Amino acid sequence: MRAIQRPSMIDAPTHRVPVDVLKAFTHKLLQHHGLSDEHADIMTANLLEADMRGVKSHGHFLMSRYAGWLDDGYMNPRPNIRVVHETPSTVLVDADCGPGHLAGAVTMQIVIAKAGESGCATGLTRQSRHYGAAAHYALMATSRDMIGYSATNAGPTMFAFGGRERVIGNNPIAYAIPTGPTRPLVLDMAMSTAANGRIAIMQRLGQELPQGWALDKVGQPTTNPADFFDDGAGAPIGGPKGIGLAQVVDVVAGVLSGSGYGPSVGRANGASGTIGHTFQAIDVESFMPVDRFYERITDQIQHFHESSVADGVDEIVIPGELEWRAYEESITLGIPLIEPIIMDLNEVAKRKRMADRL
Repeated sequence: MRAIQRPSMIDAPTHRVPVDVLKAFTHKLLQHHGLSDEHADIMTANLLEADMRGVKSHGHFLMSRYAGWLDDGYMNPRPNIRVVHETPSTVLVDADCGPGHLAGAVTMQIVIAKAGESGCATGLTRQSRHYGAAAHYALMATSRDMIGYSATNAGPTMFAFGGRERVIGNNPIAYAIPTGPTRPLVLDMAMSTAANGRIAIMQRLGQELPQGWALDKVGQPTTNPADFFDDGAGAPIGGPKGIGLAQVVDVVAGVLSGSGYGPSVGRANGASGTIGHTFQAIDVESFMPVDRFYERITDQIQHFHESSVADGVDEIVIPGELEWRAYEESITLGIPLIEPIIMDLNEVAKRKRMADRL
């Protein structure tokens, strides 16, 4: 029987680090890069959650990149995050080119509060930088009996369908749906078959990519991760459907927010090079009693779990289920980090004259 795989397909020597140890290390490392105590807390929580859920591409793998950006000023360590405009059910927040993790959390908190009054609310964040895993923000709503949504645009790493020039990011979306006493249903996906970070990790490890993950610079399928970074592209999910979704996310997160969009993101100077994010919350109680919703969503999920499996498959899982298993293991056994990421973190700590090492 074919086993259900973990969230990551990356095969490398791994060490488990206790949650409290990695939390303290990351918090101190971010403070050494100029973040305030409060902001270091927010960003640390985002990175920890990603690695605990097995999403290696959006956890501490990114820390060395963030460190470089914080040091050279591309990512503002002391942003003035402010509300630009708001209505009873909408808000526009300016991130001041700080880590997207910070303004993203601020925006989502405002959205959740507004949804509690209006039933539904939407927030946009402009002039931001990379914000980590989209699921983190969507999940913030679930403890309030709300459905959460988050999306972001990103630097161009995908071709127009049938093209051979990068024009759009892989622009991920995430939904988190509360289910009552069990862990939320979580769908977090990029519009490319694999996150760019996974391709980067596999290149670092000298491993070939699975078929269908990437295209070379002339638009042909490739299993060599170097081709992706040589003006190649991520292969879109669903062909033209993935590219269409990426474009729509770019419109709402980038065009509408006043941030960069299309090929300018991460490339152009000023506002046209910044990232934009979208956040939404739907208050379940505004549509039906919460207990009734939980009965219905539990029944819906049960239909999936009890459906017949295909030959060679062990079990049916729903979106986010494997990640929650990884999360529970991380609590008990420690957070799994591959050796190259631990080496990178220790090197960054050394550069900042921190005594701590993992």
